Amino acid sequence: MTDGMSRTVLLVGPGWLGAPAARALAARGDRVLVVQRSSTPAPDGCVGVTAAIEELADQPALLRQLPERIDALVLAVAPSRARGDDYAMYPTTARGAAQLVARLGARQLLQISSTGVYNRHDGAVVQEEMALTPGDTRVQALQEAEQIVQAQAGRDCTVTTLRPAGLYGPGRDPAPRFLQPHPAPGLWCNFSWRDDVVSAMLHVLDLPPTAHARVFNCTDHVPVRAGAIVHALTGVPAPDGDHDEVPTVSRSNQRVSSAALIASGWSPAVPDVFSGLRRLGHALPGREGHP
Repeated sequence: MTDGMSRTVLLVGPGWLGAPAARALAARGDRVLVVQRSSTPAPDGCVGVTAAIEELADQPALLRQLPERIDALVLAVAPSRARGDDYAMYPTTARGAAQLVARLGARQLLQISSTGVYNRHDGAVVQEEMALTPGDTRVQALQEAEQIVQAQAGRDCTVTTLRPAGLYGPGRDPAPRFLQPHPAPGLWCNFSWRDDVVSAMLHVLDLPPTAHARVFNCTDHVPVRAGAIVHALTGVPAPDGDHDEVPTVSRSNQRVSSAALIASGWSPAVPDVFSGLRRLGHALPGREGHP
């Protein structure tokens, strides 16, 4: 923490990413309250508050459980949580978080979004300053949620949107989707080890305040073609020329740059997906002799 003082942090969505982030905040001395849908035990060191996260600012019972003021609000409703019509939860929770920030006087608002918001399919390098174009329902929902959150930026509140790519780690192994059936070898893939995203969350909360909304991509900064991952896992290289194939798939095909986040002083502990796959127990015969 930049000022050496503990803060009161309200974290919405203590799931696979949000729960370890809440524990990390509590471990460093912050008072952490987590808003969760069920009355399951809160992450270690945190205070659990049960509420419907889609109705954050419209529940008097929730407000009675919260302090009059908080220092920061973290919105960690993971993109992978939404399915079908649930995509509407993103702008809805963003709107509720914005109202809570105003009501509770939070000086910081951190939103976890996704690099899926870029929605590129041409293998382009994507950076934070790129203009976003309307896409499918999920992309539109992510874009709307970001706009709602970023509108809160000003002298009284520092707003940061963090866009992780390809979240994986303990309990979430990407290897099976690179085996049978194989994805298109030429597809560009981007990854973020979960604990690296947690460290990025703590890092951006400690950056100096700003009146302008800031956005950071969060990846290991090493885009990898799908064919290289299949080769690493199986030892079987893709046929010559297959890496030049232009995939005709609905998923993103882009190379995400996290240069801005790295320039701010953050760095990933897991430098590439091959290191992460080894941490998950994969032997990687196609990477023998490689670090």
